[in-house]
Amino acid sequence: MSDATSDQVVREAVQAQRAREVFGRYAVACDGGDQTALAALFHPEATAVYVEDSELTGGAEIAAWVIGAMAHLVWQQHGLTVMTADVDGDRATAVAYLTATQVAADTPDTAMVMNCRYDAELELVADDWLIRRLHFGVGTIEQRPVQLGSLAATARTAGQHV
Repeated sequence: MSDATSDQVVREAVQAQRAREVFGRYAVACDGGDQTALAALFHPEATAVYVEDSELTGGAEIAAWVIGAMAHLVWQQHGLTVMTADVDGDRATAVAYLTATQVAADTPDTAMVMNCRYDAELELVADDWLIRRLHFGVGTIEQRPVQLGSLAATARTAGQHV
């Protein structure tokens, strides 16, 4: 492999990793209820479809919908695994699997656990990967008895939305 070829392979691998990291920031922003951070991950002309809800447009609208959909929760955790991230110049596609655990305020002894999939298109804008198109689908949902631990208690006491 020539130096030029190995340099290109390294650049492509770095860009794929950077595209993958968008999903980690997405999960943390969701769990922290950080609407501003969440909106910043989306392209200004982004579109998103969550399950069968109408198509949302733009980072602000998407983030407001996501954070609003979780407002009733006292605890949540998004475990996202990016299965594929394929980069082609300034565009990328990614598939991520989500296991989300959520506890609602009115049922603090029960967790809803969802196994879901994100299909995404990303665009490199000013050296930042942004979500251009996002489709979210749910595979399974189950209810489990739970006892909230110290992380949930700390978040509630601190007034954080998680």
